Amino acid sequence: MKKLGVFLIAALVFASCEKKSVIEVTASNFPDNTEVEILAVEIGKDVPTEVAKGTIVGGKVSIEHKFTELDEAFLSIKSEGEQGFNAFFLGEPGTITIKIDKETPEKTVVGGTENNEKLQKFQNEINPYAEKIMKFSDENGMQMMMMAQSGQTDSEEFKKLQAQYEELLVAPKTILDKYAKENEGNAFGMFLLNQMIPAGEKTPAEFKAEYDKYSKELKESKIGKRVAERLSQILDEGEGEEVKGLSVGEKLPEFKAFTPEGKELTLSSFLQGKKLVLVDVWAAWCGPCRQENPNVVKAYEAYHAKGFDIIGYSIDKEDAAWKKAIATDKLTWTQVSNLKFWEDPIVADYGIEGIPANYLVDGNGTILAMNLRGEELSKTVEELLAK
Repeated sequence: MKKLGVFLIAALVFASCEKKSVIEVTASNFPDNTEVEILAVEIGKDVPTEVAKGTIVGGKVSIEHKFTELDEAFLSIKSEGEQGFNAFFLGEPGTITIKIDKETPEKTVVGGTENNEKLQKFQNEINPYAEKIMKFSDENGMQMMMMAQSGQTDSEEFKKLQAQYEELLVAPKTILDKYAKENEGNAFGMFLLNQMIPAGEKTPAEFKAEYDKYSKELKESKIGKRVAERLSQILDEGEGEEVKGLSVGEKLPEFKAFTPEGKELTLSSFLQGKKLVLVDVWAAWCGPCRQENPNVVKAYEAYHAKGFDIIGYSIDKEDAAWKKAIATDKLTWTQVSNLKFWEDPIVADYGIEGIPANYLVDGNGTILAMNLRGEELSKTVEELLAK
């Protein structure tokens, strides 16, 4: 799926160093003494790091931290004996409010400060369309995949389904364009630009031209520096040439991510003792990924006992949606994610321009094949295991 930034959920403001942030959390149905962590993503870091923490008492907790400008921040609640609960918000000066219910974490609401109010408004507009896209993929993904495999992409039925899917993308893109236009030249607009770059809706040169419109102050902010980093990734020495991705014969770059249970896992540790491994990059919100999953399941079931293994790497942003997709699609192999959406370091490190993307490697991490689809995956795995 082409990187369409329809699920963007962040913004930023600037404030003096003297101002503090207070995160007022209402945590329903969590027991007393449950620990709450505030995580923030710093420049040059791959994963969020803890910056503050508190303890729930009577369904509430108040945590202070000095956010002087945008920090992409997360609220993390780890309830004993259960999976973690996470909520994305904007670290900025002022009183930030977060309402999260253990029973319905997908309905978490952020607010309080100007940009968190804007963030929630954006989510309220975009989420209904995201849910429709997910529903369509769940209901029609398998059928479209089977039709594509059997060469029926020119059939009227396939074209009808494809048109319906593309129509579902129109409204989210319109919302994104609206927010980008309304915030052109301000800090929120800079953040949108940061998210739109990997979406690939414009050429690298066009993105550079948009970036050049911003003030020196914004360019020197954290988010401005992130945009500059992304521009450098898609431009070759500023001449507008796109950076190439990985190739067969190269060694797959190391990565670090977390399992659904919160255990940190690296590629190198997973490869130890393995013969043939598929690194499958996907996401719960990605229709084509969900359509392809039955093929991956088929290959895994047929060849796992013979030495074939898989590690799924999700670039999701919503913990609950990721875990639900794993269960729904019956993905029984190892799964990891940083829940950072297109901000995940694997996107830049692997030169990923769209998903699904996969890399078939040997036990040393050397790429043997890439982006295998349908029966081609099973056929290639069978051939390599026979050698």
